[in-house]
Amino acid sequence: MTTPSKSTTETSAGEAEEFEVMLVSDDAEPGYSVIVPALPGCFSQGDDWDEALSMAAEAIEGFLEFSSRPQKQVYDKERIIRDWTAIGCQVEVAAVWVQR
Repeated sequence: MTTPSKSTTETSAGEAEEFEVMLVSDDAEPGYSVIVPALPGCFSQGDDWDEALSMAAEAIEGFLEFSSRPQKQVYDKERIIRDWTAIGCQVEVAAVWVQR
């Protein structure tokens, strides 16, 4: 399990920002559900790992474009993982970069 930190960087297309995402899977259901802990209410899903990350990037871009982003967001990643694993799901952490 990787736990990347949020950071910003300059790219040729402009500024990009890294977001930590949590991919939740369950043996009973195919695919992944995606949670973006830093953006409350930003969720997505995909049939496989690559599609889930791609859909997460789209969800983050849409969230940032159409929502007011909170100044300070405190979340408990360990609690999210604990809650999902308690009901038999697997949780993986990955990073998604989006252009701003």
